[in-house]
Amino acid sequence: MSAITDHPMRFQLANELHARPFPTAEAPGWAAFLALKPVDEVGGARAAERAHLLALLDRCGATHPQPGATHWYGPLGRHWLKWESHTEFVTYTLIGQGLEGRPFDPALFEVFPADWLAAAPGARLTSVLLRIEAAEGDQGLGAKADRWLVQESLVVSRMLDDELVVATDFQIDPAGHMRFAVWPRPATGQRRIGRVVQRLCEIEPVDVRTRTPR
Repeated sequence: MSAITDHPMRFQLANELHARPFPTAEAPGWAAFLALKPVDEVGGARAAERAHLLALLDRCGATHPQPGATHWYGPLGRHWLKWESHTEFVTYTLIGQGLEGRPFDPALFEVFPADWLAAAPGARLTSVLLRIEAAEGDQGLGAKADRWLVQESLVVSRMLDDELVVATDFQIDPAGHMRFAVWPRPATGQRRIGRVVQRLCEIEPVDVRTRTPR
């Protein structure tokens, strides 16, 4: 019997998948996520996205991605940045350590400089603030979720065999951001927390594009 024929891009696509590492995140910590959709999608979008990324990296003396790269992950000052250029949008996920006293403080988003945001080659598709707090059990989580989020649309879910609890209300807050509270158990590893953060961020642009008014 003859061997099955491989698609000519099979190995390229497999290598591309493994070249996109999941970020790591710890509790206590936070993440700020931004997704931009090009206004003009006729040519030049990739070059403009890369130039915008390099402008941010150069502010902190960070290394550049390889020419033609569609993803980058590395230190940006005291934080870690994950950048990905997708077919329909480009995303920035900035992950930091520690927590401020005010939950979902919009000042966290100021790690993205105002003039850099104003020069973005696209419109905001979504932006998200994530608060990561270790939680031994469920006690007090419901009260925090009720206090931080809109109760009428509040959603709370257990994830990964109860290793994490996540809450959101899918509302845009007065500062213009969605909010996710992530409560991992103390034994949950940083890589697992990072994967959950990325998955939550990946869901949000799709949710925004498919959401219909109630």
